[in-house]
Amino acid sequence: MGVVHRFQGDDGEWDWAGVSCTDLQPGITARRFISRQDGSNNLELRYFEIEPGARSNHEQHNYEHAVLILRGRGTILLGEKVVPVQFGDAVFVEADEVHQFRAAEDEPLGFLCTVLDKELRVKVHGEQTLVIFDDEMGEAMQG
Repeated sequence: MGVVHRFQGDDGEWDWAGVSCTDLQPGITARRFISRQDGSNNLELRYFEIEPGARSNHEQHNYEHAVLILRGRGTILLGEKVVPVQFGDAVFVEADEVHQFRAAEDEPLGFLCTVLDKELRVKVHGEQTLVIFDDEMGEAMQG
């Protein structure tokens, strides 16, 4: 049976009923809306929020994802190109494409991100890989 997670945010807070919030790293939270816990065997829908001035990992992994900006503005690094993003923009990140999201200094950046379920990612793209780059040196920190 399907599931609905009702939006219940107020006073600038974005929250949904029945969806827990996880601190991923300083300045970034994640909420998993749709996943195996909701009965989905094929995809995950997640909401990420980056605090003003913060940024996601500068990373590369072997699976693609689709992103829809729901809140605020900022930039995304795609390969070597930095592109401004704002509410309503849709972004496609290719498999193995280096990427990083950054929130503007004066407002949070919130976005939905859809990926294949982890088991499907392995079937489609092979064993999962992740490289996180050092922002200063641009060198791989972990793999």
